[in-house]
Amino acid sequence: MLQPCQMASLDIGIIGHQLQPSISNGGPAPGAWSTAFRTTGRPGRPGRPGRKQEVSKEVSKEVSKVQAKQVRSMKQMNQARQRVFGPASLSGLLAFGCVCKARCQRINSTARAAVAKDKESINQGQWRLWMACVAALPGSFQYGFGLSAINVPQMSICNSLHLAPTSLTWSALVAILSPAGLVGAWLAPLAVSRFGLLTSLRSTWIFFVISGVLFPMARFAASKASLCGLLLFAAGRVVGGFGAGAATVLVPLYLGRIAPLKLRGAIGNLHQVAIVLGLLVAQFAGALLSWPRALQMAAAFGILQLLMSPLLREVPQIQEETAGGGFRVLLTDPQVRRPLSMAIILMALQQYCGINGVWYYSTEFFTQAGLPNPLAGSLLSSVIFMFATLASVPLIEKVNVFLSFQGQAGRRRLLLRGQIGAATSLALLTASLLANVAGFGAWTVQITLAAVIGFVVSFAISLGPIPWQIANEIFPLRCRAEAQCLIASLCEIFSASVALGFPVLQQSLGAPLAFTPSIAVLAAGFAYVSRKLPETKNREVEDILADFNQR
Repeated sequence: MLQPCQMASLDIGIIGHQLQPSISNGGPAPGAWSTAFRTTGRPGRPGRPGRKQEVSKEVSKEVSKVQAKQVRSMKQMNQARQRVFGPASLSGLLAFGCVCKARCQRINSTARAAVAKDKESINQGQWRLWMACVAALPGSFQYGFGLSAINVPQMSICNSLHLAPTSLTWSALVAILSPAGLVGAWLAPLAVSRFGLLTSLRSTWIFFVISGVLFPMARFAASKASLCGLLLFAAGRVVGGFGAGAATVLVPLYLGRIAPLKLRGAIGNLHQVAIVLGLLVAQFAGALLSWPRALQMAAAFGILQLLMSPLLREVPQIQEETAGGGFRVLLTDPQVRRPLSMAIILMALQQYCGINGVWYYSTEFFTQAGLPNPLAGSLLSSVIFMFATLASVPLIEKVNVFLSFQGQAGRRRLLLRGQIGAATSLALLTASLLANVAGFGAWTVQITLAAVIGFVVSFAISLGPIPWQIANEIFPLRCRAEAQCLIASLCEIFSASVALGFPVLQQSLGAPLAFTPSIAVLAAGFAYVSRKLPETKNREVEDILADFNQR
């Protein structure tokens, strides 16, 4: 095959050969250049055919060869396609597809079985989690039961012990629960360091059983010697208060240890639910049973706690928790100084907002307010308090659905809303009591009852559970037990001061104005919390501490 450079040299020679006669005759003939390019081959060689035609023939042959190869390859592809997709091959492919389908079905069934097993294990784990929470709550129940157990049967107890309802001795019997709880709360971290959290929690039942046995003995002894009966009654309050004070430290610690992060608020709220349930049961027991049988129920619930103790889940011992020195860290570490101040203020706000005045002296308070059946008012407020506290369990995790208009959910917003509701209800209660004293009519009694219910609901969804929950979320593990101990101890001190001071406040200010200091406390607490408290929902302790230091 000729190369392009060879073909170009041949064409130039042909053109020159064709033009030579014309040049000798005086110039090229017309059309000589086009004729030379069109028909001639190599110039100077007359009679020899042009090479351009030979080149075109060779190109045609090469094209024909390529086309023949393409045709042969297409035929081969068609033959291969026929062999693959023939009848026998189709049956083989069908069989292969059936095998693949069966295999896929087997894999899917295995996967579905594995998913179902995982769901079952998850459900069993959640069921065990909630059962462990319920098994830990009798201690919190005993705390609420002890707070309100002697409220309704006050007159019967005073008659049996030969006491006056307004005497200082009776006020001391009411308030003695708090110092005993203070001692139990201080000893709880030592028990955790020495015996572990689970063993310490399981051991509190014995105090409630002893307390429940001492009260019937006090009535029997009072019939023989009033002083002996009085001492046994006080001993029952002290022993029960000791166990309840320890439970106020151990139960929130245990619930915080076993709760997942997303359920930490709801599970932590169960502590307050159990306290309120104890308040409610104590109210009904005092109304329906004689006071020795009503107070003897503490022993029955202590035995129930012992029977439920196998349901408690094991919690791993953490070196930080059992190392000791938590009080030193709590008092000297500047990183936890602001969280400690916040926890103390929240607990003071909880106790001084007026709720203890309602529970300790609810029957007497409704009598002074002019309610025809004061006992019914106390029971109604307890029932509503119970349902509102139950509603706070999902509400503390879903507050954005109910109370937030900007999509910000959490403890802080719910706490602030509750303080507004509590202060408004107490202001309405004060106004209705003043109107009742001024003689504006029987309609003030209904307003008084509505104000009390509004205050109870506001407290149940905010000031009741949230201070305990926040105290369990803002301290590092190395001093969390000691922080709970200090908070519970201060709670007992604040509660005792209310039990002793509220009657004095009623006598000095009068029943209509007895809750005005609580309104001032709520206003000051709202100003402080709104500026200093960060959000703690679904956050790690390190993030919360860093947020505290920035405020």
